[in-house]
Amino acid sequence: MNPYLLLILGLALVFLEFYLPGAILGVLGAIFILSSYVVLISQGASALEIILFFIGSFIALYALIKFALWRIPRAPNSRSIYLKGDQAGYVASTYDESAIGKIGEVLTDLKPGGYILIDGKQHPAISLTGYLAKGTQVKVVSGEGESLLVTKETK
Repeated sequence: MNPYLLLILGLALVFLEFYLPGAILGVLGAIFILSSYVVLISQGASALEIILFFIGSFIALYALIKFALWRIPRAPNSRSIYLKGDQAGYVASTYDESAIGKIGEVLTDLKPGGYILIDGKQHPAISLTGYLAKGTQVKVVSGEGESLLVTKETK
C-alpha cells in the first residue's frame, strides 16, 4: 500500500468534514493519516524520510484546515454552507417593555430566575435582589433578553 495515497485520502476526508460535519469523515481521515505513518514505517523507510513525511503531512494538514476555513465564507451562494444574507423574519425573543415600572407577584420562587405575574400575564423574570419567595410583590425595573429584571417592592 502506498503511504502517500493514504495521506491524500486522509486529507481529503478531513477536508470533507468541514462540509459534512458529524465527525465520521474527520475520524476516518485521521485513521487514514495515521495508517499512512504506519505503512511508511513498516516499509522500512529511512529516519530522514519518516521525519520529512511527518513534517510534510502536518504542514499539509495545517494548510488544508486554513484553506477550508478561508473558503467556506467565500464560496458562491449556490454552493455555500455559510449564511451570507439577512435572516428575514427572525426576531430574537425580547422582554415586554410595557411591563417596566409595574408591580407584579412572584409565581415561582426567584432563585434568582423564575416567573412573575403582571396584569394576568406570566413573564420570565430575574431578581436583582437575590432569592424572592412565591407571592412576594416585585417591581419591574428593566429587562434583559427575554426576562424582566425585578426588585422586591417596598411600600
